[in-house]
Amino acid sequence: MESLMTLSAIVDPVIALVPSTELRDTLQRAFSQEHAAVENIEEFFRLLPSLEWSKDLLLTFAASWKATHLKMLAIYGLSCRLQRIADTAVGLDKSNLYLAAARNASTSYEDLGLDFDAHTHADLYDDFAEALTGGDLWQLRKYRLPEASRFSQWIYRNMVVGDIANGLLTNMFSEIYNHGEYSIALPAVGDYFQKHTHLTAPERRKATTYIAAHVEDEVEAAHFLVVVEALDRYLTASKTPFVAERASSVFRTYLHNLGQVMCALTNMMRNESASRTGQLVSLGGAA
Repeated sequence: MESLMTLSAIVDPVIALVPSTELRDTLQRAFSQEHAAVENIEEFFRLLPSLEWSKDLLLTFAASWKATHLKMLAIYGLSCRLQRIADTAVGLDKSNLYLAAARNASTSYEDLGLDFDAHTHADLYDDFAEALTGGDLWQLRKYRLPEASRFSQWIYRNMVVGDIANGLLTNMFSEIYNHGEYSIALPAVGDYFQKHTHLTAPERRKATTYIAAHVEDEVEAAHFLVVVEALDRYLTASKTPFVAERASSVFRTYLHNLGQVMCALTNMMRNESASRTGQLVSLGGAA
C-alpha cells in the first residue's frame, strides 16, 4: 500500500472553503489540538493491511466501526427538530429554519439510497462487513467495543436531545472527519482484501463499495459544506451568535472519543501480533 496520507492533509483543503474565518480556524485547530487521537486513527489504518487478523478482531472492527458511522436516524431526528421549530416559530425567520432543516436532511440522501436504486448505506456496510468477516456474526452486540457504543450514544444525544447548534456542529464535523477517514480507509481496506483474502477483483470492488461511495466525487466534503450552510441559516434565524469555544468543544470531543475507539482496536492488533511472535512488537510503530 502507498504511504498513508494524513487526515489533516485530506481535510485541510476542504476546510479552507468555509466562508467564516472563525469557524475555519476552529476546525483546523481541533485536528491540531487532538493530535494524539488523530495519530491513533491514522495508525489503525496503517496497520490494518500488515497481517491477516483473527476472526475475533475482524468481528470487533466491523461491529465497532459501524457504531462510529451510519448516523442516519440522528440526522433525521435533528432535521425533524428544526422543522418543528420552524412550524411553531413566532417572530423568527421561518424560511431559514426550514432551509436549515432541508440542508441538514440532504446529508442522508446517499444513506437512504435515493439515487442508487434504493441500495442503502446500511446494505453496503453489510456487504463490506460480511466480506471482511465471512458472515454476519459481527452484528452481535458483544463485538461492539464499549468505546464505540459510548461514541454512538454521544452522537445521537448531541443531535436529537442536545442544543440544536451543537447538533449541527456535530453533524458538520462528522462529515469533514468522514471525508478524511474514508479517504485513508479505502486503500487500507482494499490492500487488506487483496493480501489476506481470496476475494476476486469484482468481489473486492463490491466489498469496498460502502467506503468508495463516500470518497468518489468527494461526497462527504460536499455534505460538510452543506451543513456549514445549515448552521449559518439556523444561527441567522435564531439570532444566535457563533461561539468558537462551544464549537471547539464539540469538535475536540468528537476526535477524542473516536480516537479511543481506534486506539482500542490498534491495541488489539498489537496484542495479537505479539502473541504470534512471542514478544512485544510494534508493527513498524512505537510499542
